[in-house]
Amino acid sequence: MFCRKFLLLAAACILHAPAKTVAPVKAADGASALNSESKRNNKPNTKTPNKNLGMLGEALTKTIENNKELLAAQREIYAANESCVAAFAHFLPTIETHAGLNKNNYDNWSGKPPEGQEGGRNKSNSKSIEKNYGIAAKINLFHAGADRAALKEVDLQNRARWSKYEATKQKVLREVAAYYFEIYAKMQEIQHLKALLKLRESSLEVAQEMFNTGAAKYLDVAQASAGYAEVEAKLAKANAENESLRAKFTELTGFVLPVTLEAPKQLFDDNMTQKQATDLALKFNPNIIASADNLAATKEAAKKPFGKALPSIDAQFGFNQSVNQDKTRTPPEHEVKRTGNRRGFVCGISATWALYDGGVGRAEKRQADELVLKAVIESEKTKEEVLTEISSVLASLKAAHQNRKSADTAVQARKLALDVTEQEFKAGLKIMNDVIKAQEEYSAAVLMAIQAEKEWHVSLCSLMALVGRLNNKQLGINPADTFDYKAHYKQVTGRFF
Repeated sequence: MFCRKFLLLAAACILHAPAKTVAPVKAADGASALNSESKRNNKPNTKTPNKNLGMLGEALTKTIENNKELLAAQREIYAANESCVAAFAHFLPTIETHAGLNKNNYDNWSGKPPEGQEGGRNKSNSKSIEKNYGIAAKINLFHAGADRAALKEVDLQNRARWSKYEATKQKVLREVAAYYFEIYAKMQEIQHLKALLKLRESSLEVAQEMFNTGAAKYLDVAQASAGYAEVEAKLAKANAENESLRAKFTELTGFVLPVTLEAPKQLFDDNMTQKQATDLALKFNPNIIASADNLAATKEAAKKPFGKALPSIDAQFGFNQSVNQDKTRTPPEHEVKRTGNRRGFVCGISATWALYDGGVGRAEKRQADELVLKAVIESEKTKEEVLTEISSVLASLKAAHQNRKSADTAVQARKLALDVTEQEFKAGLKIMNDVIKAQEEYSAAVLMAIQAEKEWHVSLCSLMALVGRLNNKQLGINPADTFDYKAHYKQVTGRFF
């Protein structure tokens, strides 16, 4: 009999529990694709790093391993995914056990006591010991889909959190890449200023020599000396800025850059059209994916109030046993002992239906509907913001590409003008101020070329982050601590204790 009832309860659990883990919705497919090469079944990615990354690839790998913002975001996701256990627990029976021990000791009288005496006639003493123990299982058989909606809601919320983490990661990687490009540009600027300082030193020597021979005035020497001091100040400032940038880079990545850096290479194709960028962003942008998952989760949450309005059916099964030992003693030396033993099973089904809840259910339904509309608006807003930013970055990328060409042309022209001016100064046709101006114009052209190259690299990385391609797979980096939503989700959903 006991086995039959237990099997019936187990069958009810199987029928009530979901057949399988909640399947990912279409909105989350892009999130899975973003990190498909990162880690499968807790196995680290063995993909070879992108050769064009060079030292930057090592820095990006260290960033994912050491960046405090990313590590904190990963811990938050791990903690949030434990809510899957709580949501799935509603499909499983609750099992409780109880045990108790009661001891009683009473003095009893009957009748009116004689005058001057306490108590009464027929005095007796009763002692009893009661032991009881048992076990019970209870499971909800029907809740109108409220529990399923809650489980799907938790699943989608966790997927949205993962997409937000991916967006944070790509933002941090873009910042690291931008710092790397900035540091390399600053080193180029320092090298140029050192070369310019030697040029100013040479001009000062020429002016001094010509002044000694009477071919130049003392004003030329003074101007050359002032120009030399100006470049020295710029060089000192550039060195200080370089140290500051390196300190921030180390703080972000936990990686110390060497003194000499590799020249950054082109990491991605820069011929992407507006339509191509839009299509990729709608499919892979983590913020768009997160907003879609949040919308789907809100729609699932809107189903819960409907389930609460219908009856909830519960089944329970239990086993109880109690033992009672009673001893009554009545003077003179009359004692009665009794022992009772009760054992049995409890099995039943109960239905609970809230007929009136003061309007709470309707208020929750209206609130859920408003939150769905809010999620729709936020999803559309996120798409619009991303697409607008893509247009802006594409324009910046195009401008940076054109600035590179213009800057190269300007450098060649200014270098030629500087050479001519120096020759004319030696011939006495120009004064030192003309030479200094020509050097400044040449220096400005070189710095503009350095800046244009840096902005082109930064704009390209920004575009890739917007379309969701600045990830482990596309970069080919192999971090030791890569977060994988699918692998962790399978671990969590199978752990109920």
